[in-house]
Amino acid sequence: MSVTQPVRSPRRRAPRNSLNPDRILDAAITLLDRDGAEAFTMRALAQELGVGTMAVYSHFRGKDEISDAVAQRLMDTIELPPTGTGDPRGELREVCRGVYGLFTEHPSALQLLTIRPLRGDDAIAVIDRMLDLLRRAGLGRADAAHAHVALMQYTVGSALWNTRRARALCEDGVRDRVRAKIDALPPDVYPALVSLAPELLCAQDQGSAQYEFGLEGLLEGLLGGGQGL
Repeated sequence: MSVTQPVRSPRRRAPRNSLNPDRILDAAITLLDRDGAEAFTMRALAQELGVGTMAVYSHFRGKDEISDAVAQRLMDTIELPPTGTGDPRGELREVCRGVYGLFTEHPSALQLLTIRPLRGDDAIAVIDRMLDLLRRAGLGRADAAHAHVALMQYTVGSALWNTRRARALCEDGVRDRVRAKIDALPPDVYPALVSLAPELLCAQDQGSAQYEFGLEGLLEGLLGGGQGL
């Protein structure tokens, strides 16, 4: 006896002449955020758009060019705070929050950063504003450069940590296994970890609040204790 196979609906084709670079980049961001950079191919992008692969090549030379354009578009969405507030520390905080928000809302930006490092022009406005604010806060040339790199490394690293942790904890039983492993640790060997396990697990789950805690500490260390320097 034969089993009737379900009939798959045909792929919906995009209307003729409706494809354009903006639609391609929108689809690329959707694909990257949903399936990850490892699943991002020209064929998968064409399927997402409902077109043939060669139609995408008529607008972009290949995946690398699309990846660069996606990175540029995402970086352009960061809203820089108004200038001239007289509070460089506050403006720096807002810039860092904007970068962190982008990378947590669009994991694709982080994936592109780790696989294909951003070129200088992708983040030129953010870099320029941060350096200017650090100089206005009183840092010397070399210190301003080092402080900028430190703030970006912390922000990007925090976003990467939180997005990967959130994804891992979505798997069934992962959180319980982590807690069980900590509970099984001998307190005489790891006294501090066993004692502070509840607080540590709570801090790890706080996401953006934990990022804010670290950001304030970093700004304090880089700029000193004064407000509105």
